[in-house]
Amino acid sequence: IKSNAIVIAKDNCMLGMGSGQPNRLESFRIVLRKAGDEVKGAALASDAFFPFAWNDAVEEACQSGISVIAEPGGSIRDADGIDCCKEYGVSLLFTNVRHFRH
Repeated sequence: IKSNAIVIAKDNCMLGMGSGQPNRLESFRIVLRKAGDEVKGAALASDAFFPFAWNDAVEEACQSGISVIAEPGGSIRDADGIDCCKEYGVSLLFTNVRHFRH
């Protein structure tokens, strides 16, 4: 999936996906509803970097119980994402591969 796409997976199963939204926060909220209670300990992946972390999708993901976030990186605010994930004990992986497209 593309264009502010986010997926949540756990135990080799995709729990939900959200895409085509104007921002990743809305995509995250869609995927979170789809994943439901299974989100605890799950992995989240995004097709594009997160331009904001605090009070946005990264922090909401951390608060929801996500255990790892994979994203391309490359935002001038990547340090905020790193700091946010450290604060919540969530692993953050930069893939250096951007799949985002409108």
